[in-house]
Amino acid sequence: MKIYGNILLRDEFFKGTVEIKDGILVGVWREKREYDLRGTVIPTFVNMHTHLGDSWYPEEPQGTLEEVVGPGGLKFKILKDEEKVKEGIRAALRKMERCGVSHFVDFREGGARGVQLLAEALEGSLLHGIILGRGGLWHGAAGISVSSISDVEREEIEELRALARKNGALFAMHASENRRERIDDVLALHPDFLVHLTSAPSEDLKRVAEANIPVVITPRANAFWGIFPDIPLMRNAGLKLALGTDNGMIASPCMFREMEFAYRLARLRGGVAPEEIIKMATIRGREILGIDDNYEGAPARVIVFKGIMTPYEIVTRAGVEDIKIKVF
Repeated sequence: MKIYGNILLRDEFFKGTVEIKDGILVGVWREKREYDLRGTVIPTFVNMHTHLGDSWYPEEPQGTLEEVVGPGGLKFKILKDEEKVKEGIRAALRKMERCGVSHFVDFREGGARGVQLLAEALEGSLLHGIILGRGGLWHGAAGISVSSISDVEREEIEELRALARKNGALFAMHASENRRERIDDVLALHPDFLVHLTSAPSEDLKRVAEANIPVVITPRANAFWGIFPDIPLMRNAGLKLALGTDNGMIASPCMFREMEFAYRLARLRGGVAPEEIIKMATIRGREILGIDDNYEGAPARVIVFKGIMTPYEIVTRAGVEDIKIKVF
């Protein structure tokens, strides 16, 4: 299958032609060649931050951020109903697949059992789930996630970080979401990436950038709590930014919706080019996770849109109905 049109494969948009055969990207040309399809090609989405276990909950969460998603909050009551949790996770996986998500990272609550529930739900799915468990390095998990330095005792966090490092596993954590946390204490843990930093001042953002630690932001979920990430400020600080969707009971795991909201929110603070928003939803996650695809001779994981679309159109107008083919 050869596709001609607007192409984004690595870190640049160009007009050209690509060929995919048996799931492998076998040719890339920066010119018009004989083709089977005319459209727009971008990498599949990487949703870099989810909490899928609460996806089944149908009501508007009431209370403060701590009362809803903090330790012992509403979310943890919701997670006690395993049958509904499994049902919600499976529905969220189907939605992500329809929306062109090929990889996602879940901060999985519930210890070993929580990891098992998500691993079982993934059986038979085309999605690649990177599960980061709580409280230990559990079977089926790719690493460990921590709520934040404000929620967990320092000694326990350091033990979990040492466990991840010993086993070559990922270690990630929330930081400075609704209040500033001591950035020295965060950086000392050498996380593979951080989530949020929405309440961190510019000097903290620069410290994180200098430490070469990527940051995942979840604008729609943050906005639910009246927290608005300053995306231009974060980019100007030098941060590598990727997008996620966070709690399923607050935001759909569809990256089309996250891209559009992020773009419009960024415009309020000076703006970010739509090309960069797309990269935050596709390429930056690949860089953080070390996903090796979409170059000649490698697996092709792409979304092919029906027509020629500009980055602005993809970010502000595109949806599932515009997808012609997904190659996972």
